[in-house]
Amino acid sequence: MGKKKFNRAYRLTVTEDETHLQLRSYRVTRLGMVLTAITSFVVIVGLLYALIAFTPLRTTIPGYPDPHFRREAVNNAIKIDSLEAAITRWKLYSENLSRVLSGDTTINLDSLLVARDTLSTK
Repeated sequence: MGKKKFNRAYRLTVTEDETHLQLRSYRVTRLGMVLTAITSFVVIVGLLYALIAFTPLRTTIPGYPDPHFRREAVNNAIKIDSLEAAITRWKLYSENLSRVLSGDTTINLDSLLVARDTLSTK
């Protein structure tokens, strides 16, 4: 009984209101209408996704970074990393210089830099 309801044919006609002239006539089933609605929904969602994902329209979405800002963020991260390395080298140099001036033993800077590099890669 349930399958017969979905396969029962219905006629959908489009008529002119004033003259009652039949303009179009369609033969439809409930199953066909459901499948048409689902297919239309999937196609519309897919087209909207493609429009947003593959065009510059995506930059209008709040929180999505502009390519220029993304490039600047990467460049700034690289600069920060090199500045941190320079500060570390300067601290080691100043510590070594203060040890030399006080008469203590010096720090082997190369071994410290190698140890720091091996620790940061782990």
